[in-house]
Parts: sequence; C-alpha cells; structure tokens
Amino acid sequence: MNEEHDGALWFASLQGEGRVFMMKVRPVHVRVSRYQRIEVYDSDYYGRILALNGEIQLASRFNSYIHESMIHPVLLTHPNPRRILIIGGGDGGSTTEVLKHGVDSVTVVEIDEEVVEVAKEFLPEVSSGFSDPRVRIIFEDGRSFLEECKEKFDVIINDMSDPVGPARSVFTEEFFRLVYDHLEEDGLFATHVESPDSCEEFFYRANATLKAVFPIVRPYRVWTPPYAEYWGRVVASKFYDPLTLNVKEIEDRIRKRSVELRWLTPELYVSLFNSLSKDILERMSYGWKTLTDADFPNFKRK
Repeated sequence: MNEEHDGALWFASLQGEGRVFMMKVRPVHVRVSRYQRIEVYDSDYYGRILALNGEIQLASRFNSYIHESMIHPVLLTHPNPRRILIIGGGDGGSTTEVLKHGVDSVTVVEIDEEVVEVAKEFLPEVSSGFSDPRVRIIFEDGRSFLEECKEKFDVIINDMSDPVGPARSVFTEEFFRLVYDHLEEDGLFATHVESPDSCEEFFYRANATLKAVFPIVRPYRVWTPPYAEYWGRVVASKFYDPLTLNVKEIEDRIRKRSVELRWLTPELYVSLFNSLSKDILERMSYGWKTLTDADFPNFKRK
C-alpha cells in the first residue's frame, strides 16, 4: 500500500501483525495482470523496487543479497550443474545468476507473462539473463508443468512468492516429491521457506516436509535488507551435502567457473550452513507436521 506524508510518497509493506516496513519512493510503473498487481518504484536508498501484490520482491541495490544467496549456494554444491529448472523467477534475477555457472540450459516456468515483460523493461540489469539463447521461458503453472514434464534436471530452484493462493501448491509434500522425481540421481533442490522469525509455523513445517522427501536437507538464513528481516532458504539434496565442502573447494569451483560475485564468498558459503541459532535448531526437532495439499494452514506473519 502507498501513503503520502509531507508531500512524499511512501511504499508501505505489511510485515505482519502490527509491523509495517516503509520506504520513500517515486512511482515508475503500475499495472494489474490476470494474477496480481505489479508495481515498480525508485528509491534513493534501495534503488529500483519491484513489488507484487504489495510485497517487495527485490530492490536493485540489494539484489545480490536476494539472488546470490538463493542461487549460488545450491549451484556451488553441485560439482557440474548443466541443466537447470527455475519455477517462478519472473524478475529474471535467478536466471541471470544461474548463467554465471556456464550451464547448458535454463528452463524458466513462470505463470505471469506480464511480470517478465515488466522486468525486461524496467529491470534490464536484473533480467538480462532472459536474452541468453540457453534460456527458454514457459508461461505455465509450475506444478502443472512438472506433472507433465518428462525431463530431468541437475538442479531445480523454487523461486516463488509467498505461499498464498496458487503458490501454496509448490510448497507441499506432493510437490516436493514431484521435484525429487524430476532430479537426476545426484540432483539438488533450492527453495525459500520464509522467515524463521516472523513465519515460524511455515518455516518449520516446510523444513519438516523437505526432510520427509530428501535424505539431505540444509536450511540457512540470510539478512535481507528489502525485507527487513532474516529470510530462510534450504538446499535439499539427493546426494551432495553442502556441509562436506570447505572454503578451498568452494574457492576452486568459483574460480574454475569464473563466477563473478558481489555478495557471496567461499567463507560465507561455509558459514551459511551453520547460520541457524540454537533456539531455531531446537524448535526444528519438535516433530512438526508436513505441509500437504490437504493440510496447509493459512499463511501469516507475526
């Protein structure tokens, strides 16, 4: 939502019950697609901002915090990622980061064609990967795509927005099993799981759900300035374990692939997978129920 104070426009993002995050902005573009309200703003501090249904998706100044932290931990865990699937990711940030690893192909499945159009026009640096010939974009529901897809991938990335409405379907045990079946025998999966602080039930149940499907599940959290809180992410794997890799091995993979990074370092990679606090680790052992198509509570933040 937007508020005017002292003649200035402020973008207000509802963070939870009784919490609002506000930033002073200048409007750039607004449209309403079949699926959502798409807004673009400029901020002196945050840079160019993309919001969907009033929720900030990215801010260009801190884009590396969002997309590097999502993409590079999982791709660096794999010794030779070649074929990548991204579910969602209509802003193009994930695609642009994936291509830095010299992959053979990237398939992007995004339901809302207008998000891609807006990203190409108003966020050209973030979405530059969309113009690469190795990228194909399919405008379809992500789960429906996987239900019909016959291909397998080295890495699958779930770059969806909050688990509300249709997006709920890509955070359930049924969907995670679909992902598992579409990964190669040594494949990996990455997804966000919201904040362990403000979205406790979802964070813990999503992790429990992944553990019901994958033999290796490594959650981590990242401070994300445009969201004004720690954001939870997970690497789930059939074979490779991020915890077994050391700084030297990650340093070698970054160098051999000539990956240009602004945020992630080899040392930070290692520390990410040891970033959960004692109280979060204790709560993860409480025996949380999995998220299923039949049992998925309404998503909310504290």
